[in-house]
Amino acid sequence: MRAIRGAAAVLAAAVLVGCGGVNPPTPDDSPPPSKTAATRRASPSPASAFTGEGLAGYDVPAPFRVEVEAVERHAGLTAMKMVITTTADRPITGDFGYDGLRGQSVSFGRFRLLDPVAGKVYFTLREKDVNGIAFGTRHSMTSGILPDEFRPGVRYPVEVYFPPLPAGVARVSLVPDLPMAPMTGLPVTEGAGTPAAKARGQGAEPSPGTEFQWPVVPPSGAIWSGVSDVNELVEAPQRTKRRQGGKETVGLRTDVLFAFDKATLSGKATAVLDDAVRETRERADPAKPPITVEGHTDSKGDDAYNQNLSVWRAEAVRDYLAGKLGSGYTFQATGKGESEPIAKNEKPGGGDNPEGRARNRRVEISYQIKQDKPDVTVTTGPPSDIRGSTRPPAPFHQAGPVAGSLGRQRGQDRLRVDFHPFHRDGAYLLATFDVVSEGASRFIPVPAPFTGWDSTFSAAADFGAFILVDPATKTRYHPLKMDTEFVENWVPALDAGMTGRGYVYYPAPADTVSSVTLEAENLGRVSNIPVS
Repeated sequence: MRAIRGAAAVLAAAVLVGCGGVNPPTPDDSPPPSKTAATRRASPSPASAFTGEGLAGYDVPAPFRVEVEAVERHAGLTAMKMVITTTADRPITGDFGYDGLRGQSVSFGRFRLLDPVAGKVYFTLREKDVNGIAFGTRHSMTSGILPDEFRPGVRYPVEVYFPPLPAGVARVSLVPDLPMAPMTGLPVTEGAGTPAAKARGQGAEPSPGTEFQWPVVPPSGAIWSGVSDVNELVEAPQRTKRRQGGKETVGLRTDVLFAFDKATLSGKATAVLDDAVRETRERADPAKPPITVEGHTDSKGDDAYNQNLSVWRAEAVRDYLAGKLGSGYTFQATGKGESEPIAKNEKPGGGDNPEGRARNRRVEISYQIKQDKPDVTVTTGPPSDIRGSTRPPAPFHQAGPVAGSLGRQRGQDRLRVDFHPFHRDGAYLLATFDVVSEGASRFIPVPAPFTGWDSTFSAAADFGAFILVDPATKTRYHPLKMDTEFVENWVPALDAGMTGRGYVYYPAPADTVSSVTLEAENLGRVSNIPVS
């Protein structure tokens, strides 16, 4: 799980840049002292309209309140300003970053921003590389090494920095890699000036009702900057659709296209392939060849024969597409045999898995998507009977009433998951839920309790066992993926009676869908979860 692995080490886009013109930190990472006192009585201004509560920490998670005050667009970066307060009854260190050992982080690197319209995730700017400490506020002791404690009732201003948001982005969602819910609909404003270094507060220990300033280290020197495209998988009974950045792959079940053990198109194939022709003409960019047609089989039979069969079937589909689309497109047909399954051919106990085999028997059509132009908008795809349209970012909202629950028991460990109504956010669907420890002792999430096994796309997700299903079309929606990571959080260690807030982003179902079923692998299902 990410809480153990630390920094997300594989991002779709990551660059190392130099940044000048910002006050550099001193060698011990403590900026020069400011002339104003950094410990002061908190102003009586009303609480932020964007406030959420959750946990921070994996082994010993503690409760916090996060108030987002601003997301500012600056030259070369994005700054998010928050106020963080612990709601615990004792001083605690918190654990908001990837740096250091678990429980000893001094940064706030686990915050992330999602553009739910463009499908991009922005990660905190860090020193030198992906494993570097995040720039911004650092809640370190005067030594600059170990974390300082959050004290109950004290407000701590926090700044974190991200890569620059494009000019057209008006709202984003905060998607923390922490056991707390996202915050949707955060407005992006134009920031004034350049983020500056700030000193650690001086004087006595802060008391409840005061505000304490920890040091702020703005980006300088070698800066790691990461932005990841969001990838998605939608599985309908006869076809799948997978998005990976600017590349789209449509998978067609060969049980519909071909008779058993044959490579000649069946009579039922025409309607399915004509839909594929229409979609390819609408979405594929002929200026970015080729259109790749790739055959796949299940694992039954001889390896060499399966390889040949996959090639023959790919060539048959290629010939049909080429005949319908004309000479303006370039095609390439290949076969992978049984070497790249998308589902398990066998069940966990070793028995045959017919459903998995059927999903593996497929022909995939891949192409680069046309770029948005004044008269063409194709990046996220038109609404359909299985995929929703791209809407404006969702407004900020708190979790609604419990819409359904399921339980998990392993030995003495008992967890209950309470699902709240789901919300559309841009092109996606946000699922939020509470994980409640009902056992008599502390729950230790090793291994992670809700990982899946059936799909190679989402098996590595912390909530990969949670698949959304549209009962009307039988379409299945997998968690959104960022290369090998997912747009989700994770379950921490939980004492008896303790609750952790979980969330997962999914591709949005069709616009007409008002409720979905959540299928939890080996745990059951929750029906009629409202979608708004």
